[in-house]
Amino acid sequence: MGNGTALIIASMLGDVDIVRLLLRKGASVMKRMVGGLTPLHAAAFKGQTEVVEVLVQHGATLDIRDGFQDTPLILACHSKHVETVRRLIELGARPDLTDGGTGRNLGIAAGNPTSDESIKLMQEAIESKLLRCCNPKCGKPGYRKNLKRCSQCKLTRYCSRDCQIQHWTVGHKKCCGQDTYTEDRASKMLWSLVNNIHQKPVENVVRSMINLFDEYLEANKC
Repeated sequence: MGNGTALIIASMLGDVDIVRLLLRKGASVMKRMVGGLTPLHAAAFKGQTEVVEVLVQHGATLDIRDGFQDTPLILACHSKHVETVRRLIELGARPDLTDGGTGRNLGIAAGNPTSDESIKLMQEAIESKLLRCCNPKCGKPGYRKNLKRCSQCKLTRYCSRDCQIQHWTVGHKKCCGQDTYTEDRASKMLWSLVNNIHQKPVENVVRSMINLFDEYLEANKC
């Protein structure tokens, strides 16, 4: 098992010390599992807010999409992890990217009244029309037209040139341009099957993966 795969497992389990260790050893925050899940998707789905912060500090792209075109923020909202949703928005994640498979099912864009705190946070962020600087050491809010986008990946936004340079040096340089997910044949077959069987494919598949990882960790005592 490589460092990248181990990072995804550690992110799911919320083991911050192991996550930091793997990152020091060169594990990539862009490593993907079948279905396009990255460490940030895994941490967000499980509500591991501290791990989310560590991954973002190491350059993880906030609005990266998985095989269903869902962002980490959408997965956190789907799992009702309110604090993780709040922190991702504070770190600069876009709340309006709701066009993925899971995002559409949540009904966030409709703006309907809801008692779900996670969805409320998303709707409030969308209504404000403000986005945040993607430099985790800044997070300054601003309107989209006033924020500078990374010219290469066009996914990260900055309030100033200084913030862009700082974020580039701490990790975005390694991630920029690697944000697009291309499924291999096996992945396409798997996700096609899952979509035909389940109404909430991301939840079912991720839970199955977590169960497999738990069995692996128990068997190997690692």
